[in-house]
Amino acid sequence: MKLRAIHAAAMLMMLIFSGPLFAQGNYKQKIEEWLANQGFGETLEMQQVNIFGDGDPSNGVEDNRIDMSSPQWNSENRRGWNMGAGTIHCDGKNRGSAVIVDTSGLGSLKRGLIVATSAHVLFDLGKKRLFSSCQFDFMAMDHLPGYKADIEFAMSRIGGFDPYSPRDSSNFGKEDWAFLYIDDLAPGMPPSGSLQLRAFNHGLPPQKGAVEYQFIAYSQSANAITISTVCQVRESAGNDIGGGGWRGQLLDDCDSEGGASGGGLVATYTGHHYLVGIRSGSHWDGDTFPANKYPRGPPDGAAWDISINTNFGRAIDLELIENLRSLVEEINSRIKHRSFF
Repeated sequence: MKLRAIHAAAMLMMLIFSGPLFAQGNYKQKIEEWLANQGFGETLEMQQVNIFGDGDPSNGVEDNRIDMSSPQWNSENRRGWNMGAGTIHCDGKNRGSAVIVDTSGLGSLKRGLIVATSAHVLFDLGKKRLFSSCQFDFMAMDHLPGYKADIEFAMSRIGGFDPYSPRDSSNFGKEDWAFLYIDDLAPGMPPSGSLQLRAFNHGLPPQKGAVEYQFIAYSQSANAITISTVCQVRESAGNDIGGGGWRGQLLDDCDSEGGASGGGLVATYTGHHYLVGIRSGSHWDGDTFPANKYPRGPPDGAAWDISINTNFGRAIDLELIENLRSLVEEINSRIKHRSFF
């Protein structure tokens, strides 16, 4: 079986701590040596280099993303949700992306808002626990006053993601989701651009081409929120690199890079827009892209192929929708009874 490399910071550290390096003495030094050999230096940072191409280098590197400077940003099929994303900062560093969710169909919040993201962006892997303090930066504009808000962990729901579980576990990645509550909204952070959740397996039409997929997340190189405008999406099965290990593992070719974890996969059909997936990371084949030649994974412009090189994420399903519904109910109950936090 070919080696599968999983491209996400949490998964990298899980691999190190569960592998032979950890079993040896002086594991901290071993980790640092291994990271240095892979080209990561002292930052312990991995970049998502998954900007895909068609395999024709004469065309250059394709990139289907747009940002707010593009005339396409406010096109009809993006207006209404294109201002619904931001970044998650923990301990002063950008850890990933998040998307504002619309709870109106589940019982509207009496105050504040909820964002969806990946659970792994919230982990302090050095201390083997969640970060103690995180903020949501609306539209990644943390450099402006009023665009940052604290996340209330006590009133949030985080999937049972364990970054130290065996990476070949059949359910690894299934619990990589979180709904985070923000109570105090600053004047500069309007709760606009929210997306309703829709179950990927139960709420989308099966006809090919009936649904348009896009992806909204932070771009490290642009230092801004971007939208990948042309995406293909498949649910992982047993004959692809995802392995079909759990129901609802989505494979996609939405162009993205560092900071995209936790971003939102958006489905559009019949004029409506829904959040149907949350980005986790990337899979690639280690034989096709060996670490000694590709220390940071497949290069920009490598073709999307669900057998050797793809992004992956956690699909929205009925379980996640129920978690969000019950969270809204709990928050509203505490507000009603003045049990503030």
